[in-house]
Amino acid sequence: MPGLAAGSPFTMSLAVLLAETFVVGLAFSALLAAALMRVERWDARVPLLAVAALTLALALVHGWFDAIFVNQARAAMGLAGTPLWRQFVFGLMPFVLVYGLFASGLGLVFSSMVAQERERQLAAAQNAAQQAQLAALRFQLNPHFLFNTLNAISSLVITRRNDEAEGMIGKLSDFLRASLEADPQREVTLDEEFSTLQSYLDIEAVRFRDRLDTEFICPAELLDVLVPSFILQPLIENAVKYAVAPSRKAVRIIVRATADAPSVLRLCVEDDGGQAFGGGPKGGTGLGLANVRRRLEAFYGNEGGLVATARDRGFVASMTLPLRRAHRAEAAE
Repeated sequence: MPGLAAGSPFTMSLAVLLAETFVVGLAFSALLAAALMRVERWDARVPLLAVAALTLALALVHGWFDAIFVNQARAAMGLAGTPLWRQFVFGLMPFVLVYGLFASGLGLVFSSMVAQERERQLAAAQNAAQQAQLAALRFQLNPHFLFNTLNAISSLVITRRNDEAEGMIGKLSDFLRASLEADPQREVTLDEEFSTLQSYLDIEAVRFRDRLDTEFICPAELLDVLVPSFILQPLIENAVKYAVAPSRKAVRIIVRATADAPSVLRLCVEDDGGQAFGGGPKGGTGLGLANVRRRLEAFYGNEGGLVATARDRGFVASMTLPLRRAHRAEAAE
């Protein structure tokens, strides 16, 4: 710019120098932008330090290239060359500032986008959870379920099995309390989720007696992992409704929890009944499975999912979600 102001001609060597610097800067900026886009947590120290190190490294490399380009331009214009290290040190600071400002600006933009996406997912999770709670209550507290339970209690009273009737009333009370007090936006430990399921199955066991056989398979080290409250309830109800109820023989329902990987939890509900209820069950609506899928997506995005598969005899519903453990204080509560 001083040369142009003084009337000096804009030489081809200078044009080549500017073009070389521009191309290298464009390539390095794209590389830095791609690295910034891969940062998922902007409050984590390690990714931010890695991005800062990459930014400084690109500035240093570009400064070295620029020193080479400047000396080449000087030689093309017949000017005396400068030692490469001196030219590098002299021209380095602008590159550090430019790349630093570029990384900081993009980081602010991407972190804002991530925050907005998290807010959107949180709002979607809250909305889906509220809808899921209403749908769960429609499944759990429907008149048919209450009628069958009260009818079973009445039969126990008539046959003077008062102790069993009293126990049945207590189980129904515990289940209704858990259903009504459950916060759809809150996660509970797997141990708590199993306890609620067991209350429901204890009630249904009075109705179906020897036709309902259940088993929970879960390593002790997974009992403190977090899952959305009542996430397994629709799957258990489907198994009872479409596998146990139509059968004249005993049906076994297995609830299984495994860790597929250090960060992946798999929950399976399987039965050996003769009627499969996956997708759209015969005489059913499929709302239970759709409800579970919506809640998993709202809570965990692409990390949560549900696969329902019919087998030769029975059905298996398998869900995956991130494996996160409760803090000791939360587990104690």
